[in-house]
Amino acid sequence: MIARFLTTCLMACVAIPVAAQPQGNPSELPTTGCRIRVTPSPASWIIAGYDPFANEEAQGTYSVTYVNDSDGVCAFTPSFELREPPLGLSDGLEAPLKYAIVDLTEARDVTPRSGRTFARNASATISLDPSESRTILYRFVPDTRGVKRDGTFSQEVTIEAVDRRFNTIGGAPLALGLTVLPSARIGLSGAYTVSGGQATVDLGPLREGVAPVPLQLRLSSTGPYEIDIVSANNGRLRLGSSEWSIPYSVAIDGQVTNLGAPASIANRPESGLRRDSLPMRFVIGKIDDVRAGSYTDTLSISVRAR
Repeated sequence: MIARFLTTCLMACVAIPVAAQPQGNPSELPTTGCRIRVTPSPASWIIAGYDPFANEEAQGTYSVTYVNDSDGVCAFTPSFELREPPLGLSDGLEAPLKYAIVDLTEARDVTPRSGRTFARNASATISLDPSESRTILYRFVPDTRGVKRDGTFSQEVTIEAVDRRFNTIGGAPLALGLTVLPSARIGLSGAYTVSGGQATVDLGPLREGVAPVPLQLRLSSTGPYEIDIVSANNGRLRLGSSEWSIPYSVAIDGQVTNLGAPASIANRPESGLRRDSLPMRFVIGKIDDVRAGSYTDTLSISVRAR
């Protein structure tokens, strides 16, 4: 009877300190029966309105709150797991865009490159008392160097709380994404000068036919685009404020445009990121019986993504 009592007492004495001292090494804390509630904020991490021609970095800072919903102390490591490898934001058409996820609180990379967050160390382990919570900040950074078109690129992941035995004791689904805007930019190269923020093209001595002025429209777009052209004098070079004028038209990439009314030129319908250089020529009409002088017009040329 004495031996049995001593054995029982020793077992109880060994068990009591373990349960009574949860402040030890977090990786040694018990996790049996642990339940961690995982709440990302917002529920989807979507970077919207990215313009690849605006020279802005695509990134977002978000948070995840972990709450211990069990009756005992729980220790775990936050982890990200891909729902469907490999890693990459996809629109189903182009090659997936790589990305990174950084734990800003612990300053560590938690990108699930191999399917799940790889690094595990003592500093990354979180220990929570019952009902205690912890909020971690994360930065989501897509690699926009792979952007080839406009559209929405996304991937589904799961944020998990993983215990020391690699068991998942809590988790939440999360959508990662990048929305690339339809966007276009326009510029000019060739024989022109700039004054007051406006390009000035000297057509030289006017003669009927194509003016010998080398110009190119430089266009960058995430897909198909249209060029809009408006002539202040409705397609006529005018002598000051007089009624003397000379008709002319513009040819862009070989397409002659009548400037008598606002006009549009649609490019080839191929989708995808593109950079075009389109030759621009001025076609001068009849110049018989006009007064000598300097004839001018103002053209407004813009581009819009389709």
